[in-house]
Amino acid sequence: MKMKSFLSVAVAAAFTGLAGVSAAHEDTSMAVAAAMAAPDRPEAQVKRDAARNPGPVLTFSKIKPGDTVADLGAGGAYFTMIISGLVGEGGKVYAQNPPDWIEKFKGIAPKLEALEKTRPNVKTWTVPFDKLGFEDNSLDAVTMALIYHDVTLLPTDRAAMNRQIYAALKPGGIYLITDHHAKAGTGDTLTNDLHRIDADFVRKEVEAAGFVLDGQSDALHFASDDRTKIVFDPSVRGQTDRFVYRFIKAK
Repeated sequence: MKMKSFLSVAVAAAFTGLAGVSAAHEDTSMAVAAAMAAPDRPEAQVKRDAARNPGPVLTFSKIKPGDTVADLGAGGAYFTMIISGLVGEGGKVYAQNPPDWIEKFKGIAPKLEALEKTRPNVKTWTVPFDKLGFEDNSLDAVTMALIYHDVTLLPTDRAAMNRQIYAALKPGGIYLITDHHAKAGTGDTLTNDLHRIDADFVRKEVEAAGFVLDGQSDALHFASDDRTKIVFDPSVRGQTDRFVYRFIKAK
């Protein structure tokens, strides 16, 4: 299926069905809604929308048609696929995973290979987080969805990673980070046990690379989560309190 044809179908589906968009997607732009409505999205991914709430999150990201985006820690490409539809045939998405993840999680590579065949604007990017290899000023946006805490568990130089992201972004480029809240003041001490991380800890690391916090969203805020349980606990899974930070590379 050609990029232009599936996007046309997705846009039509989004516009005809937008009147029935749920409350969770009230702040979703038409472009993001169209990407989410793409008929080739796997049912398993669509079912995850309720917990991941990508409509408001990606609208908040300011990613737009024609952009070049790096989706870091893309895994099986849940976010990559939506971003692919959002940036369209004039844009590009790099689905990055470290080599160790590709080796450990056998299901990732086949999903990315299949996606590249149907979405020509997607490119698999298998490199370590701190050796990204993007050209300077080549990206419009970088996303890291629920992954920053995982990076702390790897032998990764996060300061180098954030500096490389800063260099790769164009002036005014966006660095979007979402992750599970840990209790304030706990830093990265709970990433292994609870898969949570202190939001202020992340903010300080990112700002140290030169980024400026441009905005926060409560699209993934759940007041019922007391931030003490592992994110896989059935009582909070899919409803963990998560921060959504939009950083910008100052012009």
